Amino acid sequence: MKKSLLFIVMAINIAFLIVFWATWMPRGVPWDLYMYSAGKLLALVGFLLLLYQYFLSSRIRWLERGIGLDRLFVIHRSCGIVGLFLVFFHPVLLVLYDALQGYGVYLSGLKTVGIISLVILVAIAIAALLNRGLKLRYETWKNLHRATYVLLPLAFVHSFFLGSSVRLEPLRSFWLILGALYLYVLGYRAWKWISIRRNPYTVDRVEKKTHDTWSVYFRGTAIQHNPGQFMILRLVRNGKVSEPHPFTISSSPTGDTLSVTVKAVGDFTATIGNTKSGDKAFIDAPYGAFSFLNYDASDLVFICGGIGITPVMSMLRYIRDRKLDRRVLLIWGNKTEADIAFREELDALSREIPSIKVVHVLSTQKDWPGEKGFLTAEILGRYTHGFEKARYFVCGPPLMMTFVVRTLRRMSITKSRIHYERFALI
Repeated sequence: MKKSLLFIVMAINIAFLIVFWATWMPRGVPWDLYMYSAGKLLALVGFLLLLYQYFLSSRIRWLERGIGLDRLFVIHRSCGIVGLFLVFFHPVLLVLYDALQGYGVYLSGLKTVGIISLVILVAIAIAALLNRGLKLRYETWKNLHRATYVLLPLAFVHSFFLGSSVRLEPLRSFWLILGALYLYVLGYRAWKWISIRRNPYTVDRVEKKTHDTWSVYFRGTAIQHNPGQFMILRLVRNGKVSEPHPFTISSSPTGDTLSVTVKAVGDFTATIGNTKSGDKAFIDAPYGAFSFLNYDASDLVFICGGIGITPVMSMLRYIRDRKLDRRVLLIWGNKTEADIAFREELDALSREIPSIKVVHVLSTQKDWPGEKGFLTAEILGRYTHGFEKARYFVCGPPLMMTFVVRTLRRMSITKSRIHYERFALI
């Protein structure tokens, strides 16, 4: 699905609720009744945004294709923030109306359900928004997020049986359709979980690429993917199944093996070197739109930082194996020579294919004869001269990507020619 089409569908659904509310709301009523009715509208739209979150984060292939899972998660996060705001002020307006009318606070069973739903939502939202500050483990964050699957049924029961607006057609039918779609999401996730568990992969071998980087190779059912796409990986080690983690498929679709290359930068990745041949793995793939095959361009510029080289390696290997006629520039930033994974392979590629140029930029090695320091506008401008019509693919640490994208835009590279993918899917 295209991102523009997704936004249109989402907007149409929200517009339906607003139009229904405007049509249902009688004219000439007191202002406080408008406030009461506005509180109901906030609940309707907020509930819909919460439902959007389930769709956007459920890794539904037909929805993710053409957009990219990382961008879906950005939209998912935005829907959660706005939905929280709307749902939070829903009871505030209703209680304020009751206070103005002189009514006391009365908590029925269905109202209690609504309050419980709101408390769960606020707790999960705080954990998500303050995740980095709280320094939660990835596994802890995932477990907290799983509580959201209790949230929507509670909110649905509260709105469907207590909300007077939902009893009216066509909103009642619309609400039932939303409930059915939620069941579809649950069914899809259950089917995917079962199918992945029925088709495990086996770790064939583990190769150390640098002092803190390993490539893990898998045996199993071949996966049809584009170079540059990624997988969701769970490793089974010592009888324990890890939480899912996204990793780029560093091997080419043209090869007969499936591999990822991982740098030790976190709790889970620091243990990759302990993975052994024969370990089982559960792989969900492919995902992502970060591939030059999705675009028409004869010139390609890859700008990477650190382990951001992995999708580029997949694409370079594909270009070599398919003997594609592409002019390629790779600018890759690392700390030292010891951090350059795939160095021998890249040297061989540039010798074998003269149209591939590799530029290493090392930030902390003073005796390096090539480019030193960080990726700067000067370095980018010097080497990208003549690549104005190229497609630019940027991958690396978030700060580095932000700087590079802004620099390219200042160099008059159009936004449509700059492509990047963020792997922080939380």
